[in-house]
Amino acid sequence: MTSPKLPVIKRLFAVSGNRCAYPDCCLPLVELSGTVTGEIVHIKAAEKNGPRYDINQAEEERYGFNNLLLLCRRHHKIIDSEIK
Repeated sequence: MTSPKLPVIKRLFAVSGNRCAYPDCCLPLVELSGTVTGEIVHIKAAEKNGPRYDINQAEEERYGFNNLLLLCRRHHKIIDSEIK
């Protein structure tokens, strides 16, 4: 598996309220024009050299709902650069 399954992606967007999950961020994930600006991000990294990678995490968990968030591009970069 190299990406989340469609039902997981739909659920993430459904529960997001169209807002970045970063506290106090009010940027939309989908613009009024329909452009998707939100990014699906891993809490525990998908790749071995990624931030917060967990060697014991099963592949299905890695791409499952409980290991994913929707963030704006800015906060995705901040979290992956600053929170190890």
